[in-house]
Formats: sequence, C-alpha cells, structure tokens
Amino acid sequence: GMDYLHKAEGVIKYAQELAANLFKVDYTFFLINGSTVGNLVMLASTLSPGDKVIIQRNSHRSIIGGFAVLDLVPEYIQPEIHPYLEIPWGITPEKLEEKLKKGNSKVVFLTSPNYFGMCEDLPSLVKVGKRYNSILLLDEAHGAHFPFNPNLPETGINLGFDMIVQSAHKTLPSLTQTSFLHVFEKNIDMDRVYDSLTFFQSSSPSYLFMASLDIVRYQMETEGERIWNDVIDKANYLREEINKIDGLYSFGVEILEDGIFDLDSTKVTVNTKGIGLTGFEVEEILNKKYNIEIELSDSSNILLFMTPGVTDNEIQRLLGALKDISKMRRKKKEMRLKSPDIPKMALTPKEAFLGPKELVPIKESEGRVAGNIVSSYPPGLPILVPGEEITKYIIEYILRLEEEGAVIQGLYDKIFIKVVK
Repeated sequence: GMDYLHKAEGVIKYAQELAANLFKVDYTFFLINGSTVGNLVMLASTLSPGDKVIIQRNSHRSIIGGFAVLDLVPEYIQPEIHPYLEIPWGITPEKLEEKLKKGNSKVVFLTSPNYFGMCEDLPSLVKVGKRYNSILLLDEAHGAHFPFNPNLPETGINLGFDMIVQSAHKTLPSLTQTSFLHVFEKNIDMDRVYDSLTFFQSSSPSYLFMASLDIVRYQMETEGERIWNDVIDKANYLREEINKIDGLYSFGVEILEDGIFDLDSTKVTVNTKGIGLTGFEVEEILNKKYNIEIELSDSSNILLFMTPGVTDNEIQRLLGALKDISKMRRKKKEMRLKSPDIPKMALTPKEAFLGPKELVPIKESEGRVAGNIVSSYPPGLPILVPGEEITKYIIEYILRLEEEGAVIQGLYDKIFIKVVK
C-alpha cells in the first residue's frame, strides 16, 4: 500500500502525476537526493561517454561531478560578471551561438536563476538552442517557487526546455534533499530517464521526503500565490530599509538596466563595499555577535533568503544588527581579484578524477593538473575542475579568498591541494 519510488504504481505514481499536472509538464519525478541527482539524471539521459556538452562556468559542482562519472567533456562559457557587485550572473545568446556554431555539442545545460536571484535571458537562449536542434537542460534549483506567483520571474518550464530540475527544499517549505525533475518527453528517451533515476537515487527512499514533496505541491496549488505575495512584500520592505542604512546597498529591479534579464525579488543581497567590510566579515559578525544565520557571503556581499517562515520580528532584529554593523566602518577595500579565466583542460574530468593523485602545498602547485573540484561553498561554483591546469593566478585567487574568510572545498588543512601524479 505504500508503493515504491523506483517502481511507482500506486500512491507515489499518483502524487507525481498530481505534481506534473500542477507544473504543466509531461512527467514530474520526486528526487530524494536533492537537485544533484536531478542534474546527474539529465546528463545521463541525454549524453553518451565522450560527448561534449555546452555549459556555463558558473554551474553547480554536481554537474561537474557528472562529467567525471559519465565521461563527458565540458565546453565552458564564461558568464558575465556584474562590475560593481562582482557576481557572475549568466551567459549571453551571442556567446552560446558562438559555441553552437562549432557543431561539437548536442546538449546545452544552463543554470538560472543564480544563487542571488539573477536570471538569464532564457527566452533568447532557448531560441538559439532550438535553431541548432539542441537538447536543452535547465538547472532551476533556485526557482521552484517561480510558477506560483506572476510577480516572480517566468519559470523555464514555460520556455521550451526539455528537462528542468528544481530544488523544492531551497525555496519551498519542503524538507532538505527534496527536489523535482520535470520532463517533456518529445526529445527525451524516457527509458534512460527511468534507468538513470534508479541508478543514481537511493534504493531506500525516504517516505518523509516524498510526503514532504506531495504536501508542498498541495500547499502551492491551493495557497501559492497568496504565500508568495506576502514573501515578496516582506522582501521589498527589507530591501527598502537596508537602503536607508548608510554604506549598505541592496539592489532591486534597477539592476535590470545592467543587462540582467530578470530578478527574483525574494532574494535580498546586501553589498558591503560601502562600509569597508567583506561579506565574509559581516556574516561572521552576524553569527557570533547577533546569533543571526544568513544564506551565504562572498567578498562583497551577503545574501538573505526571504521565505514563508520569516517573521516581522526577525526582519527588525536583522535590520538592527545591520545598522550596528554599518557603524564599524573601515577604509573602503577597492582592490579585488577578478574571477580567474577558464583554465586549460589537460585531462578530461574522468581521467583526472579516477587517475592516481597526490597532495602538494597549494603554493607549489603551479603547472600541475587538478585532481578534484575546488570551489567556494556556498554557492559551490567551481574554481578548478578535475583535469584543469593550475595557474599562478588561480593560486593567488584561492589564497585571497581564504584570507578574506571564504570556505574553500577541495583544499586539505587549508594549505594542500590534490593533483594528478
């Protein structure tokens, strides 16, 4: 009577069909290993060993892991970076067409929105991809709420993608590790989808996770627009109040004038350059002095998630803390390291990941080939990918991030890096 996720014939099958009807797709699958497994399934369902896939560099590390596991070759596109905020936000249709003209890749894998709620011009990118008969995959992990309110950006589900993954646990009131995989079957081999889901997901799926996905589906279907209207109002209020604090800046729709296509207003980013503190430093103060946990920080910003669970009292408490912190002014830090160029790929991700490796001091690693993913987490975007050559500038960049307080995954004892022997 409880049904089984990997051979759904009863209540789980019915729950997934209800979700597919809500999202207006051919199939929706419950994911109990997060969007990571959704990204792996999308790759495994559409590509074969040795295939090339076009992907933007600011993609999640789970996609890079998929390249290593499935023996795929990435064709990276460097994203545009906002000059003041220093946030990578997406690729342009022109850069995508330039890659597709080479004719090496049949799959385009995009990520939008980014962690900060910035959206790419997906309609134009889809048009380019369709002109070249590409299979289009979308990591919309941070946009699971988009379908439920007209004041939010349009979901990629409506724009012509073949497969879309959404993290319910990131923006919807669902348990951690729960996500949705949406599929339009016209260009997709569904047998490969089912096989990949069975291969990559746990054979002992949590019924709590699956029930959580079904409950949040019902909640969004019956109350979604009202819930997100309230969240958007609170987020806009918080943004307005932050912008009254001297030295802090929280961007809104004005940022669309800088080329960004759309913005998720429930994500509130606070730029800290004006008070001379890094985002890392502000996060640490909020944690240790005010017992306030935020989503993430980087060299110039902190990111706040507005969710249905945030209360007015919590907003006021945060505003009070930010007003205090704004008085801790230091001399403005204008010198920033720009993100490194995409390194030379000396080996494929699989060759490097599975080959023999050793640890060396990062300061002595110039010219060596990375043996694992090195990323600042969150948000988990790669600085180095297995198989890439380590440059002097990348070493300086990693050390600078560490110095500023970033959490670097892929280093050992903060001074060693894994390289191919």
